[in-house]
Amino acid sequence: MATMAEIRQDDRMNHDPRGDADLHGVAFEEFVSRMCVACIRLGTADRGRLRERGYSDAEIDLGTAELLARGFLAHSDEEDTWAVVPPRESFPQYLEIMEHRTALARASIPELDNQWRRAVGRGTRATLPDLDLLSSVPEVIERIEAMHRSARQRLWWALDASVVTRELLVRVAADERLLALADGVDVRLVLDTSVLNEPWALDRLERADAQGYSARVGNGVPFGVLVCDDESVLVDISAYDPDGYGSLALRRRPARQAVIRLFEAIWSLSTPFGPTSQVLEATGEEPVAPLDDRDTKVLALLSIGASDKVIARQIGSSVRTVERRIRYLTDHLGAATRFQAGVQAVRRGWV
Repeated sequence: MATMAEIRQDDRMNHDPRGDADLHGVAFEEFVSRMCVACIRLGTADRGRLRERGYSDAEIDLGTAELLARGFLAHSDEEDTWAVVPPRESFPQYLEIMEHRTALARASIPELDNQWRRAVGRGTRATLPDLDLLSSVPEVIERIEAMHRSARQRLWWALDASVVTRELLVRVAADERLLALADGVDVRLVLDTSVLNEPWALDRLERADAQGYSARVGNGVPFGVLVCDDESVLVDISAYDPDGYGSLALRRRPARQAVIRLFEAIWSLSTPFGPTSQVLEATGEEPVAPLDDRDTKVLALLSIGASDKVIARQIGSSVRTVERRIRYLTDHLGAATRFQAGVQAVRRGWV
């Protein structure tokens, strides 16, 4: 709307009706402001008196339609006549709407700027000798699969609850050959506990273990990491940007070493994971009480601090059933808490 100084000016003296119906932007706002002031001064706006003030029929149709939409005018029973809503009512309501829109626009600036930078960056992205900036989830996954195929010495994974992680695990479910590696590769996998909210997460861990992966579960993996031999490291940030834009493939030694040190810290703080039956076969130890696959999974999940809801989702039981089974296992192991029960099971080599 116009300023108070502009409103005080005579609308007819400042009105130039030529071409107003085709105005846009600031010029259109000035046109609407002038007509609003004219209607207020008339008390009740009608087509005849607006014509007397120099407005054409096209301008009247355009201006009154806009003022009706903004709440400054109201429909009248008489044809070509509009009631003026008292400014003490209409202006505060309109300003509240505009302030809300302004706040939304301000809040959207960072995301819109990011979208623009991505669009511009895809066409003009600079490539540094020791760093590749990845701009999409498919590009991140393509790079991961290439690193997986080329690994000959080591392949270390740290997976958070990201878009890339979910897509990778879905692909593994469809084609288990994606887990296959060359002989002699040191494979380590850390899965963040947040991924356990996915109903298929435990199954993927067991499949990885069957393929020779050393699997662990950790809490608070900050972002996805893949270390391939001594040549390349990938950082996946799709947990923070669903498009995967900004993920990095690093080849420069200092940068690789920094991320490798981070992975080693995550690995050392994570809990080993593996099927109970394999451990018992290796040690020759028998459980004190029969342990079926469900108990194995419950104890393994207890050892990493999983909640009852997560455990229920993973084993396909109700929360109440899980609670009863945890009480039984806790009592049987002589543990004071559920977490202690999981730790006891780990110490005995059951999980």
